[in-house]
Amino acid sequence: MINREEAHTILREYLTKPSLQEHCLATALVMEKIAQRIGADLDEYYITGYLHDIDLDIIGDDMNIHAQRGVEILKHYDIPKQILDAILAHNRHKELETKLEKALWIADPVNGLVIASALMRPDKSISSMNLKSLKKKFKSKNFAAGVSRQQIEDCCLLDFTLDEFLQLAMDALAPHEKELGLGVMTSSE
Repeated sequence: MINREEAHTILREYLTKPSLQEHCLATALVMEKIAQRIGADLDEYYITGYLHDIDLDIIGDDMNIHAQRGVEILKHYDIPKQILDAILAHNRHKELETKLEKALWIADPVNGLVIASALMRPDKSISSMNLKSLKKKFKSKNFAAGVSRQQIEDCCLLDFTLDEFLQLAMDALAPHEKELGLGVMTSSE
């Protein structure tokens, strides 16, 4: 299996938009935290999250082929079938069966909610955010409307309560704010 450094190199070859690279990093960090909590392989979960959207620059607006095109790319590398299956499952090209598939399914949208919530704060920081504040944003259907609340609520598939999962996501992302473009004030603020 490829290592994290190789995954970073591969992703940057295909996905050039910094915001999408940050999303992939955020997904990887949440995946790693899930793996830690459930006793799974940290590298396998991290790499799955990191590479899950590798095809977004290539597919344009055609989300029907998203993940399928990514798997076509990744088949040329030393990536295990279970990672490829999880990538397919995150865009509903296969049923969710394994813990890895379920983890990617829930990790993908939750980081978007956490990051969007942080961006609304004066300090643009996850570290200063609390669970109550994040849950309020979660319940507001107009906030980050593209984030699937149902997918996040599917955290129960891995025996997490919603509160546990939202806290896990904040805990996973907070130490990496700068890498995610957060927690940094600009001179115009």
